[in-house]
Amino acid sequence: MTGNIIAETQQTLLVVPMVSDAKLIREYYLNNKSHLSNWEPIRESSYYDVKTWEEFIRENERAFETGSSVKLVAMNKERTEVIGVCNFSNIIRGVFQACNLGYSIDQQYQGQGLMYEILDAAIKYIFLDIGLHRIMANYMPENKRSEALLERLGFEREGVAKSYLKINGKWRDHILTSKVNLKD
Repeated sequence: MTGNIIAETQQTLLVVPMVSDAKLIREYYLNNKSHLSNWEPIRESSYYDVKTWEEFIRENERAFETGSSVKLVAMNKERTEVIGVCNFSNIIRGVFQACNLGYSIDQQYQGQGLMYEILDAAIKYIFLDIGLHRIMANYMPENKRSEALLERLGFEREGVAKSYLKINGKWRDHILTSKVNLKD
């Protein structure tokens, strides 16, 4: 199933990437290195190598096939540019039926409603096709864009996790939110 279109939005294709997409994904992260640095861990220089991305994609394919994560790339309709990414990781089945959501968008596409469009389609896929009950998404308190986006998508605030993740070299607090599939 990898490489297939998971969802088509008005402006994007949401796909499980193939190894042939490694250069485009690397380009996305390289072009957004400064933009994403406030919201991500410090990256080693090898993170920006095509070979690294080829291996990440192979790992993502295996994780997708085993059901442990769904890592998606939003591309333009021509599949020549990565617009954003969304990762549904740490999928736990059994009585929990939940995962964690992480996402980012190319800085040139901020403020255009594209991340909402992408996540709305991806969340529907996770709830309807993958069959999960709960998606958890966390953001740093100063990330007002993520706060507004998650609220618009129907995520509810559940609390604060102190010193939750090491972001850009520092342990940072995060606001905990979740969205529950009310249709299952």
